[in-house]
Amino acid sequence: MPLQFGIWAPVCGGWLRVINPERNWSISDLVELAVQADRVGYDFYYIPEHYLNAVHGPDHDVTDPWLTAGAVSLATQEIKIVTAVQPGFKLPAVVAKLSAALQNQPGGGRFGLSGIAGWWQLEVESYGDVWLSHGDRYARLEEYLQIIRGLWTTADFNYRGKYYTITQGILAERPTPLPLVFIAGESERAIDLAARLGDYLFINADDVEKTAALVEKVKRWASDRYQRQIQVAMSAFAIVRPTRVEAESRLDKIYRSADTRKIRYFQQQIDANAVAHNKLDIGQTIEANLGLSARFVGDPQTVIRRLRDYESIGVDLIIFKFESTREDALYFHQQVIDRYSHPYPLISR
Repeated sequence: MPLQFGIWAPVCGGWLRVINPERNWSISDLVELAVQADRVGYDFYYIPEHYLNAVHGPDHDVTDPWLTAGAVSLATQEIKIVTAVQPGFKLPAVVAKLSAALQNQPGGGRFGLSGIAGWWQLEVESYGDVWLSHGDRYARLEEYLQIIRGLWTTADFNYRGKYYTITQGILAERPTPLPLVFIAGESERAIDLAARLGDYLFINADDVEKTAALVEKVKRWASDRYQRQIQVAMSAFAIVRPTRVEAESRLDKIYRSADTRKIRYFQQQIDANAVAHNKLDIGQTIEANLGLSARFVGDPQTVIRRLRDYESIGVDLIIFKFESTREDALYFHQQVIDRYSHPYPLISR
């Protein structure tokens, strides 16, 4: 399958930790963005789950992902909708039921679930959950996903684990087909869990060489350990302008407008055991998922070549963030994705 493309729903507002960031987005704004993405041909719309604002800090609001997912699913036709979930905020059986309803509604079959182990202690404890060690967070996520899949596929489902117990679990409406499952992370625990239970491992941006090592590992582990196949999705941030000089100039202006107070705050908040976030350079953490590390910055042809580099190492899906999300997402599809997908224009006869 050729490389696919998605965009992030900016539930926290602008993705950059800069002075005067892009404003917060309402549910109706996020639906309009999804409709535009669906119309121009993006493959995925990724909606992160946060209850404190993970980009700009707890004093800023954040839009609810599940309400957004429901509204987007009713307003779009083709685009796949992936909603993140972090154990502790919702019981797994509740998420199984919500997921089934989104998957089975008319025009459905487009829902995906992204399992997040979590990295922000303040957010976890502020919403009544218990902060666990990195290993225990992934152990709980494993149980969480096992229960969800069990309820999706089994009548009178029973489960007894360390974190959850289900007795005669009933899901009257099971999802058809089963939703895609993304598992986010780059640690050994995350890679093994994705290789065993996921359809996608979802990783943060990095250079081609480091990304290639992660891709090779998870696909090898899935095949050798569990006799199955898995795909890899990567988050990234793109700055595309008509010329390379214009794009680099825009990046330089972004760095000069960095909100260093906000960046230092999150450098202190990030769990040091979270592998993907344990990169504390301002040039990387100015964007919450290190998206600039992949260097999708330049004119359209430069970025297209960069896309081919990541496709060649086995990345299957790239989910993009942008500075001015609505305008930049449209420009990126017209000037980059369309040319990438159709490198040779048709000649009329």
